[in-house]
Amino acid sequence: MTCKSKQHLRNRLVFFLVGMVLFVAPFGVILTAVGYLLPAVGLGGAATAQSEPTIHRAMCLRMPLDWAVWEQDKLIPRLIGNPLYALIFGLILFSIVAGPLFCGWLCPGTLTEHLSRLIPAKLKVDLKGAVDPAPVRYGFLVGFFITAAPFINKSVCCSFCNWTWIEDAWLALFGKTEGVTGGTLFAFSSSSIITFLLTFGFLGVFIRGGRGWCNFMCPAGALQNLAHWVGSKLQFTYKLLLKKDKCVDCFRCVDVCPTWAILPSQNSIAINRHICNGCKDCVPACPTGALSYSRRES
Repeated sequence: MTCKSKQHLRNRLVFFLVGMVLFVAPFGVILTAVGYLLPAVGLGGAATAQSEPTIHRAMCLRMPLDWAVWEQDKLIPRLIGNPLYALIFGLILFSIVAGPLFCGWLCPGTLTEHLSRLIPAKLKVDLKGAVDPAPVRYGFLVGFFITAAPFINKSVCCSFCNWTWIEDAWLALFGKTEGVTGGTLFAFSSSSIITFLLTFGFLGVFIRGGRGWCNFMCPAGALQNLAHWVGSKLQFTYKLLLKKDKCVDCFRCVDVCPTWAILPSQNSIAINRHICNGCKDCVPACPTGALSYSRRES
């Protein structure tokens, strides 16, 4: 690993910690600030100055769908009354122009990627090139919408929320064993236990890149990547670009990509924008400067 790559990873770790402080309890700076500045609006179920600033209360994708199906008359007032929901729609619009940078730099789900670097490679499952995560994640997104409605049970959707699990683990580090989903950290339903094991285990620290859950089952990431794919068709938007005349087929970018978005192809490499999270790990790893995250087509 080059010095530039090491510095890049250190920068990403700093941004991850900043993201945890900004969005996740017990700090949740942005959530807490909105609660104090706008206490009168009620925040539609989000954190207020009097409640814990939890990311799943403030930026939950399920609740607006729940309201749209069962409480249509309350949908618009609650969306307007909770300014934090603007972050969700803002992230989608931002992804069109600049890519899913939130996923690669600030998202709490980045935790498993950083932890996975502590695990020896021989203990990890390598699915790069064997499975295309895009159809799976979009299929899961459709399933998320169906269960979130909720035609089955709203708790099913909640138990498969990786943001909630990351937050529970983060709270435990600060001595709070009462998980934000209710009960102690490990006293959950079978679906929640399975989610925990998948998030931190098989699809977390023990899979190549540490972003298996993000690749396959994160609805927020899927929405941002779908927006990024649409935006990548436009000239003025930012995306990962390759200068083929500089590429020497060393495939270092393939090795370092945590989301398996870069694979060898007949034309040097192929970039899958449906799973690229804008982490830019490949850019400093490229010895010839063939890769850049920019607006201009090469």
